[in-house]
Amino acid sequence: MTAARRPVVALLAASAVLTAACGRTASPEAAPPTSPPPPAGSAGEETGAVWTSGLNDHGQLGRAGGTVDLKLATVTGAGGQGRLDGVLAVAGGGRHSLAVLEGGKVVAWGANEDGQLGDGTRRDSRAPVPVRAPDGRSGELADVVAISANNDFSMALRRDGTVVTWGEGSSGQRGTGKRTSPKVPTTVRAPDGRRPLTGVTAIAADGHTELVLRRNGQVLAWGANDYGMVGDGTREDRALPVPVRGLDGSGRLNDVTRIAIGGQHGLALLRDGRVASWGNNDLGQLGDGSRRDRLTPALVSGTGGKGVLGDVTGVSAAEKHNYALRKDGTVVAWGNNTAGQLGDRTVKLRTAPVTVAGSHGPELRGVAQVFAGEAYGAAILTDGTPLTWGAGGSGQLGSGTRVPRSRPGTLVMAQGAAPGRALSAGAGERHLILLMAP
Repeated sequence: MTAARRPVVALLAASAVLTAACGRTASPEAAPPTSPPPPAGSAGEETGAVWTSGLNDHGQLGRAGGTVDLKLATVTGAGGQGRLDGVLAVAGGGRHSLAVLEGGKVVAWGANEDGQLGDGTRRDSRAPVPVRAPDGRSGELADVVAISANNDFSMALRRDGTVVTWGEGSSGQRGTGKRTSPKVPTTVRAPDGRRPLTGVTAIAADGHTELVLRRNGQVLAWGANDYGMVGDGTREDRALPVPVRGLDGSGRLNDVTRIAIGGQHGLALLRDGRVASWGNNDLGQLGDGSRRDRLTPALVSGTGGKGVLGDVTGVSAAEKHNYALRKDGTVVAWGNNTAGQLGDRTVKLRTAPVTVAGSHGPELRGVAQVFAGEAYGAAILTDGTPLTWGAGGSGQLGSGTRVPRSRPGTLVMAQGAAPGRALSAGAGERHLILLMAP
């Protein structure tokens, strides 16, 4: 990943401890989630309004104003009027943002020099604009059930199991067999290039390398492959999807239920609760206790490097660090930690998972969702409380200050109040997107 990519942040992409002034804190006694969380960017059943904080140099916060906003405020509605609500899902790219509306249409705002807004132009927009229908068809992209973004790239999963991409394409990340960057969205092709890819149930965008999960539990990848992040045992870029190999390079990776991809590495959650990783490992982001790259998947180590990590229900990846949500509502993290993004009250790099600390206790509990951004993290508790930690220099923590923190803390709204109930989140490169209940 280059310096412009989510050093993810972007993911896509954070160490002093600070508690925000909103007064709402995490409860160590909060009940653990009763079911696995939905994949990040998936459309839920409940709609909400979109709030953002952080860097706004290209309009990625979705409103007029300065280049940085330290507190959460609402996004302007489509057409530049009112506020953006009726939203089912959100996602953050390097300098742009996405939202799925009721009915499955998608809007985008922020930077657009590579067409990452999907509106057929290369003009930035501080207000949400509709994403166009793929492949030159008239109208707008519709029937979308999940979105993902990173760097200067966006992708969407449609109800029929097909995948649409838009934005940068020089590494083959559009998945069409070409290395071009049309200004309008295009449909990802099957491995043979002859027809659209179908049967997809989840997507994960890095912006240079992309992953999809198929109904049969297998994973496909395409795009840049310098560090083996495609997972096919080579370092050859792929302009069409190819299967990710199985553990230690044998066969195909099977029985996968969740996927995530950071700057140059991939993660897959297996049905039995273990996690596989592959790709770049310069800062321990593969979580196997080493700093050696791998061209095919192998298992992530257990906490502190003991055994194998298990009982995982969700994963999230940034460029150099990752989170895994466990069945008991706790979170473990591993990889780079220069800004406290692992949330363990230190800034020490970890090549094997460590437990994310609580705001006022030894471990964060009652977590329902977790999201990885560039050198920062965010979590939503089972009661809807949002928390953030890691780098805060651009206001991405929504804490009201630029101070980083190495354990989770609360957020603050523009008027100084604590946030209400969060439904989901998107972690942009240096901006946070929260989907809040009405």
